[in-house]
Amino acid sequence: MKKILILALGLILTSGAYAQREETLFNQTRLDLTGFWFSDSHNFTFLEDDTEYFTGGNFAFEFGRSLMVGWAWQRMKDSYPLANENGVYDLRHRGLLIGYAPSTTKVIHPYLSAVVGGGRIDFDDNSTFSRDRVFVLQPAVGLEVNVFRWFRLGAEGGYRLVSDVNGGGLQNSDVSKPFAQLQLRFGYSWGSTWW
Repeated sequence: MKKILILALGLILTSGAYAQREETLFNQTRLDLTGFWFSDSHNFTFLEDDTEYFTGGNFAFEFGRSLMVGWAWQRMKDSYPLANENGVYDLRHRGLLIGYAPSTTKVIHPYLSAVVGGGRIDFDDNSTFSRDRVFVLQPAVGLEVNVFRWFRLGAEGGYRLVSDVNGGGLQNSDVSKPFAQLQLRFGYSWGSTWW
């Protein structure tokens, strides 16, 4: 009986040592809170015959030095004329921001992001005002430069997909357009859990 007990104890200890060496997808990725960032964004959207300037920003929590989760918003700086020349419209949107920046310790590194959420288009035809609720998905890819430990500069390109457009004679394709964007990101990344 004593030999069986020693053999069982030896097997348990051996299997415990082996399990500690095993690597899995989730125990390799640490998603500790590692930073906080606020961005001022300057977006240039390529509409039919013109480029429209959008201003906005976002704030995000950084996890594992690579994953960003936060909230973003943008709006047209000036109203854009409707196709029938009988008024103007204004687009604004906000939503969940998911970003991924591998190799943030490198001076220049890639940055991928997506904003998904709701928005609205305000129509003004000089006599009546109306509002249309829309859904927006805005993926982007670009490069980010670590200028200082507390300041990053990003340049991105992407496509703003707008759906559920129903007013002012506009269709989804009239406001779903490519864009170029400049991000001024302020914050701090401490690199490991702070509590």
